Amino acid sequence: MKRSFLLLLILALLLLAGALAPLLKSDPGHVLINFGEWTIETSVLVLAVALLVLWFLVQLAFWLWRMPVETARKMSEQRAFKQLEKGLLALTEGDWRSAEKALEKSASTQGRTTAHYLAAAKAADSQNAGDRREYYLEQADSGGARKKFLVELTRARMLLTNGSRAAALPILQNLYKRRRKHPQVLELLSRCYRELGEWDQLQALLPALRKAGVLDDEQSLQLQEEVAISKLRSVKTVEELQTAWKKLSRAMRQHFAVVDAFAIGAAKLERIDIAEPVIVAALKHEWSPTLVLRYGDPAADDRINRIKKCEKWLQKHPEDADLHLALGRLCAAESLWGKAREHLVKSLELEPSSLGYDAFGQLLERQGELEPAMECFRNALRINQGQTPKPLPTNVARLSSP
Repeated sequence: MKRSFLLLLILALLLLAGALAPLLKSDPGHVLINFGEWTIETSVLVLAVALLVLWFLVQLAFWLWRMPVETARKMSEQRAFKQLEKGLLALTEGDWRSAEKALEKSASTQGRTTAHYLAAAKAADSQNAGDRREYYLEQADSGGARKKFLVELTRARMLLTNGSRAAALPILQNLYKRRRKHPQVLELLSRCYRELGEWDQLQALLPALRKAGVLDDEQSLQLQEEVAISKLRSVKTVEELQTAWKKLSRAMRQHFAVVDAFAIGAAKLERIDIAEPVIVAALKHEWSPTLVLRYGDPAADDRINRIKKCEKWLQKHPEDADLHLALGRLCAAESLWGKAREHLVKSLELEPSSLGYDAFGQLLERQGELEPAMECFRNALRINQGQTPKPLPTNVARLSSP
């Protein structure tokens, strides 16, 4: 910009000199300068040329004076850039120590640069050097609302990554108050709530997460399901369980995983009975082998009614291994040994499972068939370990080789 202005000024002076040349040739003018005992007498043209030469000499002297300073500054900037590049490459490679050293040099050379210190803080944090991390973050906070926001966001992210959720939470809550639509703030805050088990706060945050585009519809539904399941699992009384269930939306109460969480909660509180109508309603809406097994809990008090219900379902699902397993366990609990054996064998024929072998082993043990019972228990263990179960003797069960 300065060079362009200087060229334009010189061009303007040359044009002016060319325009005035004919006039000055016929009348060069007369200039008289008195200063103390000094007297200078010359023409206008000579004075103009002398002033122009003097101006150029002053500019040259100023340039020569600044040249070492500018050269040193440019060399310093080049060194800082090389250190920055070296630091960022080391950061990408995971060489945290080299990255921290190079980035600190780069920041020190160029002055208090927020981006450099934030990168150095990342390198220090990756070495579990909390004191140095905080030092770099303080250096990065050089004033200004945006820089303070970035520093606090970085601090919260690092604390959360390191497992210091309680320390990260107030920082993120404060950032959320300032920037309610910021995607990173919302994502980190939702993660913090999830890891701390703050399900009510996470549920309240869901609309903001959707609106900011942090979650799409499918992810939002998954998170709602996770919140519902976690709240059902965290209750400590029957009243809390029923209240949590009633607060769920009608659509959410039809999710199998949510229904299963309710049934598990009821079983832990020794109130299997309250889960029975919920499971039946869910199965009426859509069939689920998982819920069928939950319904066939042998600890239920109304086992006879459950056996009748399962036998009715069997008409529509005759080849469902889990339904046969549920019936076998319920019949065994009622000492209906023949029916129990029939359904357990059928279940294992359709789909060998560790739970099926364990239930059949218990039945055989109660009937005094100890050796085949032990083989059933060993098969259950084999399946849990990812191994293939061994066939049972044909006189024990009508089982084809699994």
